[in-house]
Amino acid sequence: MLNEDLYSKDLIINLESFDELLEKNFEINNWHSIQLLSEEGEFLDPISVSLEVRKSGDGIIAKGRVKTLLGLHCSRCLKKMEQSIDETFNSVYVSSLFEEKGLKTEHLESLDDTFFYDGSILDLTDRVIEAIILSVQEKPLCSQECKGLCPVCGTDLNENPQHICCEKEIDPRFEVLNKLLEK
Repeated sequence: MLNEDLYSKDLIINLESFDELLEKNFEINNWHSIQLLSEEGEFLDPISVSLEVRKSGDGIIAKGRVKTLLGLHCSRCLKKMEQSIDETFNSVYVSSLFEEKGLKTEHLESLDDTFFYDGSILDLTDRVIEAIILSVQEKPLCSQECKGLCPVCGTDLNENPQHICCEKEIDPRFEVLNKLLEK
């Protein structure tokens, strides 16, 4: 499933439905997987979301917390593993009218957590997806001590730490260097 297909009506905020502060807690049950940097992660638990959306002057401040459990693969041994997600996000939304009026927006565009919005609808889906993606390591590990797989035969070195491959393949281009090591 592509991340663009992820949707929850609870993440669509109608700014006209509250005066100053909206606090909301809910679970997302219809997301089954998410595309991460290295692989597709599987949601093992519902996604618990806590939101606080506050109107502030000419902008909106959105804070949230995302909790769930993801099923991934260890980047060394390739076994299935679980990673607990507990991540927060903070975003500032500024009306796109400021951009249209020609006010200095270069500073706003350079801030990572500042976004423009149109109308009275705010979609926080991308903030939740971003929080989940950023909380997963680029190369997830089942443990820091994971030894991975044998590069020659693929044996799991965690299960067989005494493993020694019969065939030690040496790239023919490095045979001359290997002879130097033997001396």
